[in-house]
Amino acid sequence: MISYTPIDQAIAQIPKIGTVVLPGLSGEPLHLLDALVSERARFTGLTIYHMPLATPCHYANPLYKKHFQIRSFLLNGQVREAVKQNMAEYVPMNLSNVPGYMDDLQPDVAFIMCTEPNAEGHVSLGVSCDYTLAALRVADVVIAEVNPSLPWTDGETVISTDEINYFVKGEGQLNELSAATPGELEQQIAAHVATLVPDTATIQVGIGSLANAVVASLHDKRELGVHTGTFPEAMIQLINDGVVTNEHKEVDQGKVVATCLVGSKELYAFADRNPQISLQPSNYTHHTATIAKLSNFIAINSAIEVDLVGNINAEMINETFVAGVGGQMDFMRGAMASRGGKSIIALPSTASRGKRSRIVMNVQGFTSTKSDVHYVVTEYGIASLFGKSTSERAEALIDIAHPDFREALRQEFYEQVGQHEPKSV
Repeated sequence: MISYTPIDQAIAQIPKIGTVVLPGLSGEPLHLLDALVSERARFTGLTIYHMPLATPCHYANPLYKKHFQIRSFLLNGQVREAVKQNMAEYVPMNLSNVPGYMDDLQPDVAFIMCTEPNAEGHVSLGVSCDYTLAALRVADVVIAEVNPSLPWTDGETVISTDEINYFVKGEGQLNELSAATPGELEQQIAAHVATLVPDTATIQVGIGSLANAVVASLHDKRELGVHTGTFPEAMIQLINDGVVTNEHKEVDQGKVVATCLVGSKELYAFADRNPQISLQPSNYTHHTATIAKLSNFIAINSAIEVDLVGNINAEMINETFVAGVGGQMDFMRGAMASRGGKSIIALPSTASRGKRSRIVMNVQGFTSTKSDVHYVVTEYGIASLFGKSTSERAEALIDIAHPDFREALRQEFYEQVGQHEPKSV
């Protein structure tokens, strides 16, 4: 049995000038955060660390600037506006390193969302493991919103109620993200990606329309495994159809391993008490040493732009940070360490309705480096980069750029590099 604390009394345990860590992605406790905003007058400089996705982030309203300061591992729309108003700052960090950073941070308070306890006095963190476990174990105070709608997930999400100081009743709200429907362009890119994925491989893929297209394109594969960061809802179909079996994984055999769930009620219902799903902290899921144990690990990620030698920008548009490092470099490095592994970046060839090439001479900022990429894929094909010289890489990437930009890219590369034009690969 647990006893519930009135929510205003729980909020009163937070120092006026202190540090609060929120669960990552879809794990933010909405009822607790609404109460935090309602009680904002208590606070004169509360620092909030978070990594939001599919969450409203009402606390990041610039009107609350004198009460809250935000430090974000991932930027969404609300937080980007807070950055402009000097209320929020972006903290670039590989997701594998965030749990360890909690030891350095030593937060005053950790907010979590959890299920109702079972007969043994345990709760599940449900949809978010990532750095949440690390935060609650070093925080001075742990405040849990008990959400009866939260799925019970297995893995490192299950903790004792003794690790929690205060319980407040939630209202059953879950952070949801509707599955994005792929268009023809995404399907073309995905068809190319699928040719790089062998049977029995273990795959990592993100979320969004392109990721969903990639997952759908793998339906003819056999006996795949999944080891990923955010579990994509589209993967349910591959599991139900027997395409994903996880039987060839050298570690976590028979299980889909992820660090968080982001999706609709259908995804959360699928994961609820499902022994096939194991949520683990990101210093396990994203660690090179873990991934290196998995042979044929295929990391499939996207980008905002790629330059002509293979450097990746997944964070900046118009010289402004709009996203975050996340797990991209972690998984790319892991794929490099995996026997038979492949690191793939997939993206459309253009942005701004065809007005801007996403294959560019120089990226605006570096998220991942040229030495960590095996393949870049657009709707025009596959550029194989590993083991290639800079000029060979440039030519391969120009070949998969949109035709309207190829000649200008080739000319720009030649003018900057000089000496020799890129040779055909």
